[in-house]
Amino acid sequence: MSFRVEVWRDEHGTCWELVESGFEGGCIVREGRSSLDYLDGDVREGVDLIARFSDVEDARAFLSSEGFEPEV
Repeated sequence: MSFRVEVWRDEHGTCWELVESGFEGGCIVREGRSSLDYLDGDVREGVDLIARFSDVEDARAFLSSEGFEPEV
């Protein structure tokens, strides 16, 4: 099973991730992890699930409508 993760960032630096997996189809948008999480030990905490989509293009449209742009 392989995962594909796209990182999207807004103008304030907030990071959300679009995660696709071949396991159940579809994709999720989740809150991205901060590098500070690794420093303060929060790396084991769960991430917030923002939304679930059956189509990746719908997820990209959602992220764009929320003011996020993909990182290159």
